[in-house]
Amino acid sequence: MATAGKRNRMMNRSRILRVIWHHPGTSRVDIAGALGLDKSTVSSIVTDLIESEIVFEVAQGDASPQGGRRPVRLQLNARYGFVLGVELQPGFFRAALTDLTGAVIRTWSAERPRENASFEEYVLVLLQELLGEIGEYRDRLVGIGCAMGGLVNSIRNVIYRSIPMRIETEYDFQRRIAEEIGIPVVAENDANACAWGELTAHRGKTVHDFLYVLVQIRGSTAGKHLYGGIGVGLGVAINGTLYPGSRFTAGEFRSAFWDGEGIGQFTLTEDEAAAVGTDPAIRERLFRELAKNIALIINVLNLDHLFIGGDILTYRDKITPIIREELLHNWPYSTGVECEICYSSYGEVAVAAGAAGMMLDRLFSDQIFPLGDIRNRHERTRVLAQLNQHGFNMEPSGGS
Repeated sequence: MATAGKRNRMMNRSRILRVIWHHPGTSRVDIAGALGLDKSTVSSIVTDLIESEIVFEVAQGDASPQGGRRPVRLQLNARYGFVLGVELQPGFFRAALTDLTGAVIRTWSAERPRENASFEEYVLVLLQELLGEIGEYRDRLVGIGCAMGGLVNSIRNVIYRSIPMRIETEYDFQRRIAEEIGIPVVAENDANACAWGELTAHRGKTVHDFLYVLVQIRGSTAGKHLYGGIGVGLGVAINGTLYPGSRFTAGEFRSAFWDGEGIGQFTLTEDEAAAVGTDPAIRERLFRELAKNIALIINVLNLDHLFIGGDILTYRDKITPIIREELLHNWPYSTGVECEICYSSYGEVAVAAGAAGMMLDRLFSDQIFPLGDIRNRHERTRVLAQLNQHGFNMEPSGGS
């Protein structure tokens, strides 16, 4: 019974932290109402969180119309822990260090040819270098998110296939990367990571059902062999969480107009794909084909927001009216389409910051990190034990 009581308290701590994370400035009374918990239970747990300095009392709110005490507003201590997000692309990487609110503290970006190194060697060396770079934040690092193009199961922590990373068979990212680093490291698809980033940036707001379109127009030699240098991935969020699909392949894209002649995901030939950056007519054709596909998805699912990120941000003034036109053209009624077109909240570090956002969402939920046998193979850092003690769900799942 004592064990069950402790487990319930841990779960309630996790739920309370998630409410505070989603709604900065919430009160004990608000939390109790939102979660259906006794006020005394909430007050006791919040007191523990304040004493551990993971939560602060920041201000007093207005008293209710019936009078009584003014509620005390609560806020997460953003610097209690930090998360690193890493974007892996052919020939280069980007990384972003964020606090617990998702605010970016520091970024890195550099050309990084993989050459003849294996994926494992490439990633382990890069992550170890980044861990050495973050300095004072190292002791409070709670996890790393790694995002890349491909089919990725972030719950099992397995990469099924990744064309950009040249992974052609199932790759156990958990065993071969995460357990070597010694703290939670979770892989995710790059477009899905961007969607996680927007869920983090807009948490607590009415941004629940949206499509994130990540468009990469790669000019490097390393990227030219991928779809002619043009890569599109989609991230779908439904009811405030990422929709991964039944086999974690939701968001993989090929144009509905693809006829078998195009070099990649669109109907463009190799020469046309190479000219997208210099030929306005070909570029508009690409944008029009993309917009037609986007419009169908948005209208069928009745999504209220569209987020666009990647290299296409350079052309936002060109593509926005095209998307609006195609949304209306695809809609069979005269009522108009209520979908707000937005652009990435994190700019060029959207994938890296989004990978960090994915880790934050898991940290502030009741999901369990796929840590395998990490406790038996590595000494846990002080901060992981500290976070687990105060309500973050850091227990390993046996790698299932």
